[in-house]
Amino acid sequence: MKRIKKEPGKKKESGRGISGIGEKLAKLFELPPDLFGNRPKVTAVGRGEVLIENFKGIMDFDEGMVRINTNNGVIRITGSGITIKEITSEAIIIGGKISNIDYDA
Repeated sequence: MKRIKKEPGKKKESGRGISGIGEKLAKLFELPPDLFGNRPKVTAVGRGEVLIENFKGIMDFDEGMVRINTNNGVIRITGSGITIKEITSEAIIIGGKISNIDYDA
């Protein structure tokens, strides 16, 4: 049996975490990686609504700002009249007059 030597400076991929098995399958079958990954998907509908999928929880909320925790960091939405229109275990819809969507790592 012949052993393959590891190249210096090259790390072995574990197949876990953000680029896990789901994203590898998506790449293999040429599908968008967000179909299987756990990365957040943020969709803005005009300036009045933001949909965030794959979130972990709400960190902070008031009339002018909401901070959403995700696997990739915190998403902060600011504006006026900010409300939570709908929330499920998989997605949250934020409404109001949205002025900024910020990503904090």
